[in-house]
Amino acid sequence: MRVWSSLRVLVALLVPNAVWCAGATIRGTVTDSTDLVLPGTVVVCYSSIGPFPYLTTTGDSGTFEFPDLVPATYFLIATRPGYQEFVHSPIVIQGAEDVLVHVNLSPATHVERVRVEERLDAPISDDPREAESFSSNVIRALPLPSDRFQELLPFLPGVVRDPRGRLNFNGTRASQSTLLVNGSTATDPVTGEFAVELPLKAVESVQVHTIPYSAEFGRVTGAVANVVTHAGNDQWDLDFDNPIPSFRVRGGKLQGISSATPQVHFSGPLSKGRAWISQGLGYRFVRSRARDMVFPGDDEEVLSGADSFTQLDLKLSEMHSLTATFSLFPSEVDNLGIDTLHPEEATPDFESNGWNFAVADKVISSSNTVWETQFAVRELDVSLEPQGSGTSRLTVDALRDNYFNELDRDAAQTELRFSRLQFLPSRFGPHVIKTGASAFYTRFTAIDRSTPIEILRADGSRSRRIECSGSGELSGSDLGAAAYVQDQWRPSPRFGLDLGLRYEFNRVTDAHHVAPRIAVAFSPGESERTILKAGFGVFFDHVFVHAAEFERFQQRTEIFYDDDGAPSGPPRAFQNRIATEGLRLPKSTAWHVELDQALTESWILRAAYRERHGSREMVVDRITSGPEAPALLLSSRGRSTSKEFDVTLRWDLPGRDELFFSFARTRADGDLNDFGHLYGNVREPLILESEKSNKSFDVPERFLAWGVFGIRGGWTVAPGIEWRTGFPYTVFNEDYNVVGSRNRGGRLPDFFSADVRFTKQIELFGKDARIGFQVLNLTGHFNPRDIISNQASADFLTVRNSVGFSLTPRFQVGF
Repeated sequence: MRVWSSLRVLVALLVPNAVWCAGATIRGTVTDSTDLVLPGTVVVCYSSIGPFPYLTTTGDSGTFEFPDLVPATYFLIATRPGYQEFVHSPIVIQGAEDVLVHVNLSPATHVERVRVEERLDAPISDDPREAESFSSNVIRALPLPSDRFQELLPFLPGVVRDPRGRLNFNGTRASQSTLLVNGSTATDPVTGEFAVELPLKAVESVQVHTIPYSAEFGRVTGAVANVVTHAGNDQWDLDFDNPIPSFRVRGGKLQGISSATPQVHFSGPLSKGRAWISQGLGYRFVRSRARDMVFPGDDEEVLSGADSFTQLDLKLSEMHSLTATFSLFPSEVDNLGIDTLHPEEATPDFESNGWNFAVADKVISSSNTVWETQFAVRELDVSLEPQGSGTSRLTVDALRDNYFNELDRDAAQTELRFSRLQFLPSRFGPHVIKTGASAFYTRFTAIDRSTPIEILRADGSRSRRIECSGSGELSGSDLGAAAYVQDQWRPSPRFGLDLGLRYEFNRVTDAHHVAPRIAVAFSPGESERTILKAGFGVFFDHVFVHAAEFERFQQRTEIFYDDDGAPSGPPRAFQNRIATEGLRLPKSTAWHVELDQALTESWILRAAYRERHGSREMVVDRITSGPEAPALLLSSRGRSTSKEFDVTLRWDLPGRDELFFSFARTRADGDLNDFGHLYGNVREPLILESEKSNKSFDVPERFLAWGVFGIRGGWTVAPGIEWRTGFPYTVFNEDYNVVGSRNRGGRLPDFFSADVRFTKQIELFGKDARIGFQVLNLTGHFNPRDIISNQASADFLTVRNSVGFSLTPRFQVGF
């Protein structure tokens, strides 16, 4: 049985609704009216949060099992030729519950209700689609610097934070992936980057679809991360986390607070059996220090913000449920992005005010059909204010005197989705078919203005001056629609096939697109110790809504100076132009192959290869010669490629403890002047000649190890270890012209970090509590984040700004 259990854990890493630590399980037996077991009965378990259901067929013993279920509402349907189909009333899973279901089928119209008993073990699954998840057990245990759910994601082999701190999934830039909260979009309507913040206590699980093969997922060419939130039940719960701050020590003296991340969460019934509420509140105050600064001044980025998440679940009838959520997440950051190359005076202050409202209505209309309607509206207002109003000066060492760009943008998005999920029995194997349609509307207004920028030589003389003209007032909108069909077919217990087709349209590109997708899984042996998987899909990305307004952006004029300080040649006024053929919807094709193997009763191996080819990506070319020069030309000629091979080894320890090891070799390259990078929220002073080269987050080799396990004395230990090659950098000459090729001047030193969290369960005032501490960069390894790469600098190729050792207390109590 341990071999089966190990393989189940392996599959739990890979299937959409699996979790890293086992969650709840629904299992049972199907019998007829004489209590004889019924093999060959098809049992479907619909999740209220997942895009597709679980599906299994009872074996010779008439049993079925659905393991590792995250908290949600589940619906059971059982069908067998010659017997009455039945649908069970919703089963609400709140945590790691053990549920046993006994289903009695009859040739007549009688359908028995199920009963809940004790659960024993978890079964194997063979879902073809590739996904990985974190359960609440792991979320609460792993060392996270500021207790944000986003900090979980780099524990996955293909997820890397780039030099700006943005998450990049499997060789794609941050804006090519999407974030969902309970299936509702939660990204910035303009930039496409992750935007919603949630109290960590409100998060029940985080699911990552590495390649989103399901046709339900659209407007994405990278990964899909879906955050599932904590729902209330018929028992009131109250939890407090981290009320004790971490103190700031400078020069051996205590100087205020370094970080504070208190959180509170409560949940319970508004009306038992009919209505429940779940409320999470969090506050974040975090100082992040930049070390080895070149210029004097403040050396800390200071973040402060509040997060609120409210969820209301209503049971309108046995077959009808409604879930409404509302999140609010204002935040401020002083000295955003401060580092060696951007001292205090050259950093902006950032402010963000956002909220998100969503409501989902689910109806079981018959024994084999589920309807769902989702409506969501969100708003995100962001602003960046420079420290002053003067000229910014780019020296050979760093940007000085001022940050050059002012941004004040208000954006809103409305989204409506419909879906129909239907189970269809067949002599060639059952089908679960999901069809759906969606529409969205996005609008924004913005002020986007820049002050002059001067590039200075090592002696302080001017090499170039960049001036921006125009009002900088922008506004725009986009309207899109989509429809899809997905067939989850199981021809046999050891073979699964998923076929999907998606249609998309948006007004900015005014084009129609069709995206086919397929994924398969096969177990070649009777023991099912081995599972082979493969998939292929076509994906279309979202369109930057502000890209359509590119010709209204401020115009950049460059003035060059000789060594004596006199203008050298006429000024270059770069017109902003969109290519005559217009913009196209960014596209990618992706495929993967995978082997899952149970080696022993405790060791599980996964080996996978993924490849992605992007095309039609929006690129800004700097045109300096030709009849239409000078110009900044926005077109859809961009291309990118990512390749990844990873081997994952997992040790399943007794008592649900676990260890995880992974090694990955990757390559990510593409056109570097992609629009999303140049015109995101934070800008760089120079627009260089576009090249196809290593991406800034390209990491050829990476090793990860983490785990959650108990030791003597009731302590739980959760280590997290990462080693990787350093990020690439570009070498410049004194005039900030690229030497050689971009991102091929070398790499920063290898990165190594060992983090760990220790917690112990105790009784405090008659209540369960956990106390402990967290250590980041335990070994104090030198991990520089910056390099001075201008050849004219006296500190050329000097690396600076390592993350230091830190120790913070942890405390949690529940009532």
